[in-house]
Amino acid sequence: MKISDELVGKHVIEESGDQIGGINYVEWDFKTNTVISIHLKEAEISAKIDLGDKK
Repeated sequence: MKISDELVGKHVIEESGDQIGGINYVEWDFKTNTVISIHLKEAEISAKIDLGDKK
């Protein structure tokens, strides 16, 4: 699905601008055409110790 493909791999940023993870998988309900859940992968260590990019 195009929306899933566009979301997977995107960074998740909290309000302060710190990266908290990335979108790993999007679970989709094809009957209702809605997102059921978004699975995140945790940010890498460089992002956790403030060496990652601020957005």
